[in-house]
Amino acid sequence: MQDIARVTRLAAGAAAAVLIAVCALLAGTGDAAAAAADSHPGLRGQTWDSIKRLPDWSGVWAPSRPLLPRNPGSGTGFVFGGDVPLKPKYAAMRDERMAAVRGERGQDKIPLSNSGLCLPNGTPANMGPVAHEYLFSPGRVTILLENSEIRRIWTDGRPHVPDDQVNPSFSGDSIGHWEGDTLVVDTINIFPEAELYIGGRVTEKTHVSERITRVGNRMRIDTVVEDPELFAKPWVYTRWYDHEKGPPIDYNSCTEGDRAKKGEETLLNIDFNAPKEGQQK
Repeated sequence: MQDIARVTRLAAGAAAAVLIAVCALLAGTGDAAAAAADSHPGLRGQTWDSIKRLPDWSGVWAPSRPLLPRNPGSGTGFVFGGDVPLKPKYAAMRDERMAAVRGERGQDKIPLSNSGLCLPNGTPANMGPVAHEYLFSPGRVTILLENSEIRRIWTDGRPHVPDDQVNPSFSGDSIGHWEGDTLVVDTINIFPEAELYIGGRVTEKTHVSERITRVGNRMRIDTVVEDPELFAKPWVYTRWYDHEKGPPIDYNSCTEGDRAKKGEETLLNIDFNAPKEGQQK
């Protein structure tokens, strides 16, 4: 079923790309072609002028109050994968890791998540704990996250990267289209070190689908995560974000000092001592 769904997505993307190419041939100029493509219901925002007709997503969107864990006594809430429909093998691995993080396995200073080592959280976990902004440009929606991560969602009708050109990344390969004022996003090819939730990793089979919609002064993101290796069934959840009228996000970067502070050099095996004069670092 997943293969059929993927073929369907590729076919839809190819059809949209063909539409753009045909418009280019008929119109004779790139600008006219983009304007013609913009008339396709899903291909909105192909020109700077048409971007003005997209929904207003300006400003900063901060996570709403998080869900309380369904089993408070377990210490494994939503953000730690407590509600994820993991197969028994991976559920046991999640619980064992959380026990180690709590210091119940005789270990210390175990990083809670990728951010503890100044690594990107990656998709889909990066949309959970931090605020973000949306930038619209022709054929693309860019999401800037407070932890310095960036997501690029191509909305110009292109399909996913062909299998022989795949280069997995923490954010994954994201393509999208508009259904009314809802942005529908499809993400695959995520680097296996990216996180599903705090402390849990994706696989090369992870597939993330999102529907992003502004509802009043809140942003709603409905997410479906599928992975036949990890899950007994698709993981379905909704997150809400509150609109904030403040200055743009002050994006933080991980300096060497941050890495030493967060991850401890003994975990990273990095020498943070300044090189002596004349010595190459």
